Amino acid sequence: MVETKHEQRFLALVRENDGRLRHICRVYARDVEARKDLYQEIMFQLWRSLPSFAGASSIDTWVYRVALNTALTHARRRSVRAETPLEEDHVEGADLASSDTTDDTPDLGEQSERLYAAIDRLGDVDRMLVTMYLDDRSYREMAEVIGISESHVGVKLHRIRKALARALSEEPV
Repeated sequence: MVETKHEQRFLALVRENDGRLRHICRVYARDVEARKDLYQEIMFQLWRSLPSFAGASSIDTWVYRVALNTALTHARRRSVRAETPLEEDHVEGADLASSDTTDDTPDLGEQSERLYAAIDRLGDVDRMLVTMYLDDRSYREMAEVIGISESHVGVKLHRIRKALARALSEEPV
């Protein structure tokens, strides 16, 4: 089978950004199945959007925009569905995250799980910033992806770090 130029570009993009994309899925989806669904949705959106990438920003910035916007949309859809669960989908005491061993996310310690739970309680923009911060992105790139100034990124990250430190210092529930 001969790969098209679009397919080659897409596969290279996925290889270069796989870890980053999986990290975004971990931040925005709480259980294994939700992470798999989100990853698949991000792949679809990247594939669909790649031909329209105009090069106005770096490819990394563009990948972040597509992935984070997809994650936000996905999280909102799941929260709407979670508010009205179907009877057959609700199994008392089921813990999908710990029962599925096919997840690519390494086993996280209690502190990491508490960190992800605290991040999950942040607002959309703050979660986007934390995701990029944990991926060692520059303030400039964060500002470009989010659409705020670099100095505002710094202020927001300072406040977010303080809020996360407070959340982690509280006794676990």
